[in-house]
Amino acid sequence: MSFIPEEELKSKATLNLAPMIDFLFLMLMFFATLAVTRITTKDTNIELVEIKPENKGSASAQNSDLKIVNITIDGEGHYKWVTELHDYPMATAEELQLELEKQYNKGILPQDKSKTQVLFKIDKKAQWEPILQALFAVRDAGYDVRPVYEPQQD
Repeated sequence: MSFIPEEELKSKATLNLAPMIDFLFLMLMFFATLAVTRITTKDTNIELVEIKPENKGSASAQNSDLKIVNITIDGEGHYKWVTELHDYPMATAEELQLELEKQYNKGILPQDKSKTQVLFKIDKKAQWEPILQALFAVRDAGYDVRPVYEPQQD
């Protein structure tokens, strides 16, 4: 005769589900983070524009309606609004957005925002943070952004 009942001496055959639930939760977080990162950095519908040397007689009537805004982003993340006469430094991406809106309201930029091309010339050493801030600021103003590059000189 035993003082401890036999039911308590036998080990119970149970399955601990806590590690499996933790693993599934971690996988869910991983794929959610991956999806958000892809949306913010990859799926921005950006078309890359190549700058080619101009031919004097190749100007088309279709492109004469377009207004081009050139913005440079240097290796330190500083912005410049580049015009034919002068470069205007901008401290933040919000200043770019405000300047676009100001020029639109003054009538300098066309009323049809699709006739304005905002071109980004980005330094190879530039960090992604200022590029994305400028990209979203220009998009919030209602304009499409096109990063440009110059072909390598061989």
